[in-house]
Amino acid sequence: METPFAYASTRKSTTLVTIGLVLLWTAAFAADPAPGSGSLDAGVGSVDITPTGPVVLAGSPSRLLSNSIKYRLYARALVLSDGKQKVAIVTLDTLKYPVEHSERARQQIEKSTGIPASHVIICSSHTHRGPLWSYYPDQLVTPIAVAVTMAVQSMTPCRLGMVKCRAEGVSECRRVIKEGHAWNRWQLKPDEQDKYPAEGPSDPDFDVLALIDTNEKCKAVLYNFACHAANTRDVSVSADFPGAVQQYLRDHLGYEVPALFLTGACGDVNPIYSVKEEVFGETLGREIVRGLGQLDFIAQPSLTLDTREFAMPGRENPEFREAEVARNWPGQLEHYRKNFVNMQQRAKPSYPYFITGLRIGDDFALVTNANELFCSIAIDIKKQSPFKHTMTVEQTNGAHGYVPTAKAFEGGSYETWFGEHSYLTTKAGEIIERESLDILRRLKESP
Repeated sequence: METPFAYASTRKSTTLVTIGLVLLWTAAFAADPAPGSGSLDAGVGSVDITPTGPVVLAGSPSRLLSNSIKYRLYARALVLSDGKQKVAIVTLDTLKYPVEHSERARQQIEKSTGIPASHVIICSSHTHRGPLWSYYPDQLVTPIAVAVTMAVQSMTPCRLGMVKCRAEGVSECRRVIKEGHAWNRWQLKPDEQDKYPAEGPSDPDFDVLALIDTNEKCKAVLYNFACHAANTRDVSVSADFPGAVQQYLRDHLGYEVPALFLTGACGDVNPIYSVKEEVFGETLGREIVRGLGQLDFIAQPSLTLDTREFAMPGRENPEFREAEVARNWPGQLEHYRKNFVNMQQRAKPSYPYFITGLRIGDDFALVTNANELFCSIAIDIKKQSPFKHTMTVEQTNGAHGYVPTAKAFEGGSYETWFGEHSYLTTKAGEIIERESLDILRRLKESP
């Protein structure tokens, strides 16, 4: 289900069918379900939040205005129910969504649908090519609540299937080590950007959760990939590569399948900019379509949640790294000086923080955080997780800036500089990893 808002123009789309892929995919679901395969009720809602005219792009450091629309922006919701409880998963095509507005939206969802606020997960895609929440009349609270209400109203029995996918050659660690110091690739000359070793890994592996209705059609797809949704530097409004993935699925399955992008840990991972947006979407989309023919269905898809709220400490003894900023990014020295002073005035001893763990059946779980988490932290979480399929979902139920690794803090550079984009304790990565693994282990032990 989908509805536009006043600030969204009429959606136009075309549908193409690639016969070979569709036949393979259809044949896979024509077979009898695996023994013991169960179902739960699932519904999907979609609200178009695309601006109608030029808008300041949130990810543009120069505050550039948009001049066109590439891929439309949405608030999408998936609601799951096992008969005992409901869970809502919301994805937003926006740069970030702060804690205070997330809490408002979650409370509105509870009021409108009865789904407890603690059972609502709101994840931002981190697209750089759309407006901030402040552009919208009520900071996106209404579109989010409407999408969830639509999802509740469209619930039908579905089987859930899991699959692991891999998309190589589209993303990379954006931090490199030059002469003992960390640099972001964009801080170097073009001929130097691939000259030095990457500081950390990228993660080409990603998990997919698909919902298959009683007509053996895919009702929705969730996928969790670790890469900034910042594939190009143009000034079009766009959902970025998640929009390209959505279009690929529509074109190659022959019907609209809501693809909910759950942002993976990509604080230090960017697209490889020589890979065009459509190629990026095709690479992920092809893997998802392939995976739909190889789903491992969840035999008993019951829901179990573990939600935690705690105070995350702020940065210890923040300092302005003037020499480092002047070396790495001299043109932004005064900008970051002001950023440092402004954040120092607003800094708090701690910040409200939410982590949610969701288990579906015996082999699938997701765990959230409210940051741009460095990739290696999530890789460690997934390696130690007791579940076969684990999604680590960032930018969820809050937006508290970057969480680098201890190694990254030693190397320095952009993500570590204290300011509105980086202000939590240097131990935040350790805290998130510890709490996430504790949640996953407790979920695994739950009946």
